[in-house]
Amino acid sequence: MVQYLIRLDDLCPTNNLKKWERFFHLFDLYDIKPIIAVIPDNQDPKLNACGDFNPYYWPLVRHLQKKDYIIGMHGFEHRYQVSNSGIFKINKRSEFAGLPLYIQEQKVKAAVSIFKREGVKTPLFIAPAHSFDRNTLRALDKHSDVMIISDGLLSSPYIRFGFGWVPVQLSEVAIKSSDTWTFNYHPETCTDEEFEKLEKFISENHKYFVSLSQLTFKDYTLKDYVSEYYCVYHRLLRKFAKAQLSWFRSLKLARQ
Repeated sequence: MVQYLIRLDDLCPTNNLKKWERFFHLFDLYDIKPIIAVIPDNQDPKLNACGDFNPYYWPLVRHLQKKDYIIGMHGFEHRYQVSNSGIFKINKRSEFAGLPLYIQEQKVKAAVSIFKREGVKTPLFIAPAHSFDRNTLRALDKHSDVMIISDGLLSSPYIRFGFGWVPVQLSEVAIKSSDTWTFNYHPETCTDEEFEKLEKFISENHKYFVSLSQLTFKDYTLKDYVSEYYCVYHRLLRKFAKAQLSWFRSLKLARQ
């Protein structure tokens, strides 16, 4: 049987709340409990330019928590400091991956302190740009109550490195016949057309959406390792081939 989850990224004090509220209304209509990636201390210039500062940001986060939305720790400042793609090699930028353990520990401790101050529980970690490494996991294990990592490329939740992992495979809704799939949306950049597609999908498939507490986690096997890293390097190979083709075409045009 298929299971769907949905995750919204980049909740911060300077969001365009109208863009977010349409998601919240849709989820509440169908009693869907999403994962919300909450930034503890946003320092991302792009996100700071999205809207006016919301002085009721943390009351909003607490309100979402009371509705049983799952609040995830979305890094610390959402500020990319290094060109490192981390474990999954998705984006070559990171707030965590490649940094020394003691610096990552400082970030995690600072984020945890903010959530505790605001009375918000964060059982789940969401790395900005999907980029983190083993030191990130060590820091989380030592300094936080995080039990689940919202990332990965397999088709079902699993247990690895002492954490539960909920894979995040898709950036928009798609019909699947089996397994567990997470749809990852960014309300700030979601177009009207994309949102309408999501609305239609949820109206037709809302009975297949589950909450985090309903998931079953399996042990991570050698077969899973091979499958996941095949996905990682297959994507890198396709990206490289596409870049080479683009370079060849531009070279050909230049010679004409």
